[in-house]
Amino acid sequence: MTSSSTPAPGIDYSESGSGPTVLFVPGSYSTPAAWKPMQRLLPPQWRFVATSLCGYGQTAETRRAGDAGIAHELRVLEAVAQRAPGPVHLVGHSFGGTVALAAALGGRVQVASLALFEANPLALLHHHGHRDLHQATRHMSAAFEQAVSSGERDAPARIIDFWGGAGSFATMPAPVQDYCRQTAPANVLDWHTDFGFDFSGADLARLDLPVLLVRGEHANPAMVAMTEVLATHLPRVHAAVVAGASHFLISTHPQDCAALLGAHLAAQA
Repeated sequence: MTSSSTPAPGIDYSESGSGPTVLFVPGSYSTPAAWKPMQRLLPPQWRFVATSLCGYGQTAETRRAGDAGIAHELRVLEAVAQRAPGPVHLVGHSFGGTVALAAALGGRVQVASLALFEANPLALLHHHGHRDLHQATRHMSAAFEQAVSSGERDAPARIIDFWGGAGSFATMPAPVQDYCRQTAPANVLDWHTDFGFDFSGADLARLDLPVLLVRGEHANPAMVAMTEVLATHLPRVHAAVVAGASHFLISTHPQDCAALLGAHLAAQA
């Protein structure tokens, strides 16, 4: 059984199955559909819930220039998590992983465990010895924002190729490319949200819950650095690298990712 009733107006919501709740958080340019390939491969004893972040799917954009703090995204997750009868297992990809991490750190969502697939909490670059990567990422995102502002048709390719490698955008199906073009303004705000989410390894060290931390073998240098900082400071972490994968591993390598997530969830049962 699948339900699509919303927990609040303007918040995307899908639900299927029964059992402990696993809340899936997609990243930029994405909706709950991104998780379907993995969900089909997971055991059926879980209640799968998913939403979209601000400006994607059916979730309203509440941010604007000068007001793009992470609190906007956390309100979405809090509203969805309130429909769960107990703590949720939070699963996030890319910017969705960063928002999931912020929800766990914020303490307003009851979190049983975290699974982060190529999460990109950019503050860690600044605070933990990678200021060159932090600055380079800022320059890239600023050029992307300018490209969106000037009407560059394939501006999203700048972001997709940054994370996934040169040519990643060109290999995407045409409807996916079109969706990225349509939602590029939301992605501009995503970068402001992520850069504004300030925390450090000391905060991570207080996060006493199981964390699955996954990146692709071909992750870009910024992602490798962020993943290493997370692995160093999270007290109960299991880190894994998916062979042959890059940033979009939940779509390109769903079997590998589902196997890792399934084992992680089984360990918490």
